[in-house]
Amino acid sequence: MTDLQELHPFRDSSDLLLNPEALQRQMQEEGYLYLSSLLPKDVVHEVYAIIIELCQTYGWADQQGFAQGSARLEGSDAWWEVYDPLQKQESFHALPHRPELLQLMEALVGETVLVHPRNIARIVFPATEFFSTPPHQDYPLIQGTPETYTAWIPLTDCPVELGVLAVLAGSHRFGLMPVYSATGPGGLRVDTEKLNLTWHASDMQAGDVLIFHSYTVHRALPNRTHNRLRISSDYRYQGASQPIVEDSLMPHYGRLSWEQIYEGWQNEDFKYYWRRYRLNIVPRNFALQTPVA
Repeated sequence: MTDLQELHPFRDSSDLLLNPEALQRQMQEEGYLYLSSLLPKDVVHEVYAIIIELCQTYGWADQQGFAQGSARLEGSDAWWEVYDPLQKQESFHALPHRPELLQLMEALVGETVLVHPRNIARIVFPATEFFSTPPHQDYPLIQGTPETYTAWIPLTDCPVELGVLAVLAGSHRFGLMPVYSATGPGGLRVDTEKLNLTWHASDMQAGDVLIFHSYTVHRALPNRTHNRLRISSDYRYQGASQPIVEDSLMPHYGRLSWEQIYEGWQNEDFKYYWRRYRLNIVPRNFALQTPVA
């Protein structure tokens, strides 16, 4: 458990946006970048409004947007009634293609950026601390190239007590760590007890973005509010010439086809865009995600 008193605030790197070398140094130093107000609030709020409306339609939230009913846990039978239609939303999949994000990622990878089409939304109910995302590294789950970066974006204002993401600054320098079984999304955790590093987290506003390396250990803090849903998105980026596993090009959870997801979309540019590249597709190494006995 991470005591809230032990958290250090994020270091805001917004002043480095016009300095690619400085952004790269900051990422190499701490394994993350926090950018306040990187995205327009109205664009982020548009995605939030669509998701909260789905939650209201299926009884997850009341008309004011507050959580109601029993907690729906990711992957449970009740989860799909909202998550499947959420995955069909064009604005949710368009958000990672914002120029503000693409320019930042190009500065990090130093080449043409490939946006992973496998986009992830998280909807976290209060009083579900036992199911919070545990400390883990993304690489065993993503694979392909270690130089993959995740953009974690709260889709509405997210104070620490709502369950903001926390990163273990500098943990990427320890390389790939053994994985252990855990509850919560992803189902894997790493042991951080001997790293002697500091967890970083801060209140985040709609429009803020947190970027981290695939080796950077991170976790979700619990939603300790009384009746709010924590709604966020995970988007992944890498250099287009770098290796990628085939399932990173498939919809999250694989319940829907791209044809089902794309039905009714207006912008053709967001459909099958990865097929424009000569991708270096490599096999998944399942040993990397096999928990230590």
